[in-house]
Amino acid sequence: MDSNKKIFEVKKTFGLSVLLKLTRKTIDGIEISEIDGKYRSNLDMAEMNQAVTRTMASHNIQLKIG
Repeated sequence: MDSNKKIFEVKKTFGLSVLLKLTRKTIDGIEISEIDGKYRSNLDMAEMNQAVTRTMASHNIQLKIG
C-alpha cells in the first residue's frame, strides 16, 4: 500500500461490525482486525469504501438517515 494513502481505521459499532463481517465474507482478500475498539483493514480508505459499497449493493442494503 502506498504510504500516502490513509489506512482504513474506524471506531467499532454494532452496525459497522455486521457490515464489515459481511464485506469480509463477500469479497476475497479483505482482512479486518479489531484493536482497542477500532477496526483496521489491509485496504486503504478508498478501497474499503468501494468494497463496502459493492457489498451493500449486492445485498440490497440501503442507508437511510432521517
